[in-house]
Amino acid sequence: MFKHSFYYLQYFRYEHSTGREAALEMLHAIILKFPRNIIDALSQTMFVHLVVSLANDDDSKVRSMTAAAIKCLIGNVNTHSLHSILEYSLSWYLGGNHNLWSAAAQVLGLLVEVMRKSFEKHLSRVLPVLRNILQSALSAVTSIQQNSSDEAVASFWKEAYYSLVLLEKLLCQFHNLFFDREFEDIWETICEFLLHPHLWLRNISNRILSVYFAAVTTACRDKEVLMGTFFLMKPSILFLAAVYLCCQLKVPLIDDAAGVIIMQNLVFSICGLHSLLVDLEFVDVPNFWSNLERGEQERFLKAFGALDPRKGRMILASFTSDASGQQHQHPFISYLLQRIGKITFQMDDNQMKIVFNCFKSVSPKLLGCYGISSPIGDDDLHNYAYLLLLPLYRVIEGYTGKVVSDDLKQLAQEVSESIRDIIGMQNFVQVYSQIRKNLKVKRDKRKQQEKIMAVVNPTRNAKRKLRIAAKHRAHKKRKIMTMKMGRWM
Repeated sequence: MFKHSFYYLQYFRYEHSTGREAALEMLHAIILKFPRNIIDALSQTMFVHLVVSLANDDDSKVRSMTAAAIKCLIGNVNTHSLHSILEYSLSWYLGGNHNLWSAAAQVLGLLVEVMRKSFEKHLSRVLPVLRNILQSALSAVTSIQQNSSDEAVASFWKEAYYSLVLLEKLLCQFHNLFFDREFEDIWETICEFLLHPHLWLRNISNRILSVYFAAVTTACRDKEVLMGTFFLMKPSILFLAAVYLCCQLKVPLIDDAAGVIIMQNLVFSICGLHSLLVDLEFVDVPNFWSNLERGEQERFLKAFGALDPRKGRMILASFTSDASGQQHQHPFISYLLQRIGKITFQMDDNQMKIVFNCFKSVSPKLLGCYGISSPIGDDDLHNYAYLLLLPLYRVIEGYTGKVVSDDLKQLAQEVSESIRDIIGMQNFVQVYSQIRKNLKVKRDKRKQQEKIMAVVNPTRNAKRKLRIAAKHRAHKKRKIMTMKMGRWM
């Protein structure tokens, strides 16, 4: 029996992935069907071979089957063998060899799934190491941005990713970790990972943030706890998270599921920020700013810098200056909506759909008090409606400067109608007319400047016309290809 088992284990190094898959299927059947005492005797050898395959195999299906085999092995050995596997995994994760961290984190995640609540006694050993790995990965990104080197990302992104997968599984079992005060720096690091260069880390950070927001919602509903008592439910962190999520939308998304999570997190961040500012009733923005802790002010500065690298910090200074005369309660939300509306047209259709669905979800919260007595000023509400409807109007009327699909136009129309139902027809027509008038003024001003340029600088005007002609040719070519594709299908 031992010889046969070793025979199958050798196939983990088979050249073709189908051979490795067959060996894993056979090993999985052996673990399930052979007597417990035989599996216990072979458990250490099987475990080591499976971990090596999990860490080194480049085929995603083989890695998934390997993880399933390890989980099956963990669930079918005696207490002594399970303890040995656990100690091996902990020693790899707690040790100083960072080459073992990613594999150890994966195995520990499988152990958490099998052991469930009984893993709690090991949290005090695992969480400090997890915190250090995440902070090392974040420091590596900072080093790249300062030194323009890719070496640090290659060294730490994988360890951080699998540590976050482990954290996600821990949070599913131990809900008290969501609100543990000693966990606050980890949550702040996860927010920073929303802008990590590696897609996997951005996606897992989004998932964990979504789980946190769901836990906050449940806690507030069941225990009647104020939202502001939780660490991530501070205005500065919610604003920073919303900004980072908007920045994520500038990058093409791999799948629709990631887009849905981004949209849900963005909706929660904007609505949560709105709720906090309404509850605090801060009308005087400079006073609100002066009462913030230094850490919160730095987060706002970072967020405005990310939202608009050129003018963001100056605009924040104008909001918080005593001489600004700013009487709006929510300049932060207004500015966020304004920037989202501007960067929307730099996105692909899929990202634009996410933004419009977000507008549809946040509009009842932001505009629900339109036309009635509320702690939010009428100017704020009118400004929200204007900023939400502006990009929708441009898509519906064709003022985007690029080709827009019919599906996107239809979605923009639906969202626009939902906002109309919230604020009422009269207010909707008023805002819509203002948008049309402002855009007409901008177009007329631009045409006037073009006429002046044709006289003052004819060379520059000729180059501009060549660019426009090239753009029109490309648009015509795309339109013809689209029509041909429609016939072929």
